[in-house]
Amino acid sequence: MSNLEDKYKNDSLTQADLLAFREELNHTSDEQLEARLHASWQNDALDELGVPTERLEALKSRIDQNLSASKRSFKLELPARLGWIAAAVLLPVFMLTTFHFYRQTSILSNEEVLFSALEGERSNVTLPDGTKVTLNSNSSLTYSPGQFNHKERNIQFNGEAYFNVAKNESAPFIIHTHELKVTVLGTKFNLHAYAGNKTMAITLEEGHVLLSSKQEEKELFPHQKAILDCQDGRISIVRDDSPENASAWRNGELVFSNQELHDVLNALEDTYDISIQMHTDKAIATDLFTGRIPTDNLLDALEILRYSYHMNYQIDKKTIIFSYN
Repeated sequence: MSNLEDKYKNDSLTQADLLAFREELNHTSDEQLEARLHASWQNDALDELGVPTERLEALKSRIDQNLSASKRSFKLELPARLGWIAAAVLLPVFMLTTFHFYRQTSILSNEEVLFSALEGERSNVTLPDGTKVTLNSNSSLTYSPGQFNHKERNIQFNGEAYFNVAKNESAPFIIHTHELKVTVLGTKFNLHAYAGNKTMAITLEEGHVLLSSKQEEKELFPHQKAILDCQDGRISIVRDDSPENASAWRNGELVFSNQELHDVLNALEDTYDISIQMHTDKAIATDLFTGRIPTDNLLDALEILRYSYHMNYQIDKKTIIFSYN
């Protein structure tokens, strides 16, 4: 693994290298990981950083004391398939250990870290401020370690995720999407914001959120849901007495209560990365649907809709076509 580590440090990993490096990490034991981190700490050219020797020893002592906890945290937060990490596959590990050693320099100040959940995946991420994020399928989160958690905590986001934001009144947590800006201090909410969709939605469980679009700003409070029309930038606020339903996908379900069918189909398209066509009466698109649909079995999901609306469907690659007999 040393050759891949050298490429990582030189920022020269290819896509194939990234896959190989991630696979090797998944099969690395805690003891092996500790040994490699310790060797890396000793062998890197530290003298060039200009950090006083006393500070280096103090930092090394802190790393040694927290190494076991750091390894456990990394193992717990590592998803079934860890998302792509721009510029560094090992950056989450080094942020918990040797990154503390390098943080006094500007080496990482301009780098960005990318976490993503691929199709059919869900991924758990813990940011440096303690904010916990669960990414849904086909979603991604990007932030800059060198700029994060100072005056502001800025991230770029696309897709769907459940956020449990750590409270820090002196550093607002700001989510930038393609059409919407979300500013919070400490709160829990589900954000549905796939680029290219006609609408985006945020459902608030706890706390207080400020929403900004190209057209207006609005505040969101618990048990409310905001819906952004991406075409005109208008934000609508509606009452939601069951905000936890919006994030039911974390448990492998989509939960709907009197929601229009076209919204249900949009959710299925985002979840399974498919396209759904309805060769039926247009009025059915506004029919209200209540029920639970699985997020991990497309055929079961389609069968539920088939029985609910007495329709048949055909599958053409990634396109689903519903029609009457």
